Amino acid sequence: MFISCIPQHNTALHGLRTVPHVDALLHGETQIFPDFLAQYARIYQGAGQYAKAEKLMALVVEKHSKLLGINHQDTLRAMAALAETYIFQQQFEKAQTLLVRVLEIQTQVLGCDHPETLDSMSNLAATYHQLGQFENAIQVGTLALEKHEQILGENHPSTLATMSNLAYAYSELEQTEEVLKLYTFLLERYKQGLGEDHPITLMSGNNLSFTYMQMGRLEEANKLQVSVVEKQIHVLGKDHPSTLTGMANQALIYRSLGNFGEAQKLNVCVFEKRSQLLGKDHPQTLISMNNMADICIDIGQVEEALQLGMLVLEKRKQVLGNDHLSTVSSMGKVGAMYNLLGQYGDALKLNILTVEKQQHIWGDVHPHTLKSMANLAITYGGLGKFEEAKELQVSVLDKLGKTAREDDPNLLRSRVHLAAMYHHLGNVEEANRLALPAQQKLIGDHDQLTLLVISILTAAYRTAGKVKEAEALDKVFPNSTLFQSR
Repeated sequence: MFISCIPQHNTALHGLRTVPHVDALLHGETQIFPDFLAQYARIYQGAGQYAKAEKLMALVVEKHSKLLGINHQDTLRAMAALAETYIFQQQFEKAQTLLVRVLEIQTQVLGCDHPETLDSMSNLAATYHQLGQFENAIQVGTLALEKHEQILGENHPSTLATMSNLAYAYSELEQTEEVLKLYTFLLERYKQGLGEDHPITLMSGNNLSFTYMQMGRLEEANKLQVSVVEKQIHVLGKDHPSTLTGMANQALIYRSLGNFGEAQKLNVCVFEKRSQLLGKDHPQTLISMNNMADICIDIGQVEEALQLGMLVLEKRKQVLGNDHLSTVSSMGKVGAMYNLLGQYGDALKLNILTVEKQQHIWGDVHPHTLKSMANLAITYGGLGKFEEAKELQVSVLDKLGKTAREDDPNLLRSRVHLAAMYHHLGNVEEANRLALPAQQKLIGDHDQLTLLVISILTAAYRTAGKVKEAEALDKVFPNSTLFQSR
């Protein structure tokens, strides 16, 4: 089969088989037609070798720009393809800059309704999302989907890709019902159009299982994800980036099910393969390290988690920059680890900075921001700043109470911590009103943060002379006593 005849959605399959041939063709060659270079780049991208794809597409853009001009359709296609390689490598700022330029020229030259203009619009929406510009992502993504459906139809591959990007943006805003609806529709369409074992169908299944996990439908998530990973290994191989993503999501589901041993075993496997294939500083490799740290926290190995978390934070600062949302997330995670270790002085600066940056990125009412505010309140309380802690937790609960379920662990933890602050401030009536219902609902929750806030409440009881209440909590939450000695 000629490379130019390979359908776009089959490049992952054919790329795995033809990469050695492309490597041989390129070895020592300096004069290759741009069209051939573009096809070779598609092969590399389909095989997950994105750095090689980027190098070739940059050369294609350079050649087309000189020979055809910046406004030529082939040049614009090459620029859009180069932007895709940036996206796959998580170089989102470079992708955004290039896509904005491409979209402007395409709108002028091809028109706003041309399919290639629409594809650039969809990719730009996805890039905005990755940069934390969620209003732009939703706005551009919704417009792109409407135009795709009007011009290409709802079953066109580009329409489905645009829908997937929009669902991803909605998932960050935790609009899970809308996300579930979109991902369920997408999976059925891909099964019908591409087959159950196609890489794109499998990635769609991966997205749906992750949504099930977010909604607490863990058995459904596990059943679907096990099937997805088995097929990815068979179709793409154990080392393909998509397979590793599937394995990483399977580990997240195992963690949610409390199967920490299997989760960490998968995390280590994914980390080792990503380190080997992508490098130890690659954003995907750092995600694996971050996942390993999460499991360490789950099993009480907080010191080990802190070492991993600090390493991830430093590398993300170097690779992604101080203001990237992944870097900010790492700041908050390390700050929370310091809280768990009782090192509140070390936590303070990090947690304040995290809240400030997340308010800028996500806004004041986003769950990520509220969780960071709650962590900062714990830090204030640990430093004896009970009034500051109280005011911050009141703000958190006011916002959480409008959106969260009554059994949301974050809501319950904030109530327990606020109750402890009220005890320290002498408002026993308000403390009891908050503490008793919340601690009852948290029975059986072994999350380290839950145990920390329970230990804080227990300490507040003892300070207030309420020894019986403290002993009762120790019996119901015996593991919380580990925090009382820190």
